[in-house]
Amino acid sequence: MDLTISTISAMVRETLTRPKAAAERLLAMNVPDDARWLGFVIVIVLSVLLGQASVLMMEEGGFEGSLLFMAMFQTSALLAMVVAVHGIGRALGGTGAFPDALMLIAWLQFVMLVFQVVQLVALLVIPPLFGLISVAALVVFMWLLTHFIMALHGFVSPLKVAIGIIFSVFAIAMALAILLAMFGIGAGAV
Repeated sequence: MDLTISTISAMVRETLTRPKAAAERLLAMNVPDDARWLGFVIVIVLSVLLGQASVLMMEEGGFEGSLLFMAMFQTSALLAMVVAVHGIGRALGGTGAFPDALMLIAWLQFVMLVFQVVQLVALLVIPPLFGLISVAALVVFMWLLTHFIMALHGFVSPLKVAIGIIFSVFAIAMALAILLAMFGIGAGAV
């Protein structure tokens, strides 16, 4: 596997312009499971470091907790996303495997780190663009996730997948709210 800067940047470009084809290409590489997990961990470390840099640049004093806690939170969130993409997709007739979901979500997070770098630059150069870039990143994230799930599970309708993502997010949020309420943890307690 060629991991030069030019190859990675070409893959990022392909991901942004033809996400389903890029996801299919990633899946066809047959990356070993150890490398998938390593990529997942590397993306988490980069994400935590960039997140901390952006908080420091906004002069809010940095993350209140430790970087280890932030890394654990990021790991939990991304792993939950992998489990949801795999499990919900399989429940709805998809054919994707967990290691493939892990790799695609790690790659998706890597691509989103590019947006995070652009946000940091905008914060330094033209701060008002920060919010606009955040909205654009959210739209791109949804678009990429939709096509990655299509490639992973063999789904053919981007509209159905996008609606499935939205409903899944609401259902998971509702289940978490109910679970937290059962334990006496509410919005006021945080």
